[in-house]
Amino acid sequence: MKMKIELEVPDHKVAFVMELLTSIPFIKAKLSSKKAKQDTTEYLLSSETNKERLLAAIERSKNGEVVAHNLLEE
Repeated sequence: MKMKIELEVPDHKVAFVMELLTSIPFIKAKLSSKKAKQDTTEYLLSSETNKERLLAAIERSKNGEVVAHNLLEE
């Protein structure tokens, strides 16, 4: 007898949950193909706050309001 269980896990907990599940010998765990196929833009638009920030940044970029940032401290 087999049982299939689908879990919804917050992105920041996926690695932990996968490690936990794969440590149990009789469990075969794999990531959902839907989650694996989600692209960065879709992810950023999934939250209303992120969506507003992303669209505002795009608008600023279109208006030439671009600010360059150094990512490495020198």
